[in-house]
Amino acid sequence: MQRRSFLRTAGAGTVVATAGCLTSVVGDDDGHTVLEPPKDPLRPDSPHPAPESALLSHGESFPHFSLPDPIADTTVETNALEGFLVWTAFYDFCTAECAPLISDLARVQYRMDELGYSDDVTFLAVTFDPERDTLEVLQENAAQRGVDLEAGNWHYLRPDDEAEAESIVADDFGVVFERVGEGGGYDFKHAAVSVIANPAGYVERAYRSEVPEREGLAEDLETALERWEE
Repeated sequence: MQRRSFLRTAGAGTVVATAGCLTSVVGDDDGHTVLEPPKDPLRPDSPHPAPESALLSHGESFPHFSLPDPIADTTVETNALEGFLVWTAFYDFCTAECAPLISDLARVQYRMDELGYSDDVTFLAVTFDPERDTLEVLQENAAQRGVDLEAGNWHYLRPDDEAEAESIVADDFGVVFERVGEGGGYDFKHAAVSVIANPAGYVERAYRSEVPEREGLAEDLETALERWEE
């Protein structure tokens, strides 16, 4: 990717100093994105929608964070990742929204592989239920939802506790979740949100739906990848 190579070789200070010149590099009116602002912003498809004002939107900076990937036995630092990022938050015990959400993103992962973009996109699925989403549970989630862990571009990320999950998922990304119920059978009220961020660290798209591919995520991601190469 030519634009990614440019940003990789430039130092962080250089990118900040030349932020006003990024229009010539990235190509959109806001100077940071390659996709135009969406005509139909975040849609309240979820039965527990998050406030739109709290969610990330087109052109905003992607919040960087560091979390462990227990399956790969590594720590993922998002500011060290190259290429596009597809982010979402979920928990395994959620079958109403999270199951179709992860399955849908797994299909996007497969499609990007078919198009030859596996090395240019990283999928980040952050659990906000670290108490129950253990290594074994996350491995089973991948198997059930069709996630290709062998591709090396999908990370299940597990905060140390619910407080850290809230700091990242709710505070940084605006996806509020609320525990409901007592004991081991508790549930969460939450919104289903997916985000595409470009290699420069800016949000290209955010979707509020448990089936983001049907909302055009794969097509938007493919378009962004193609434009980034121009």
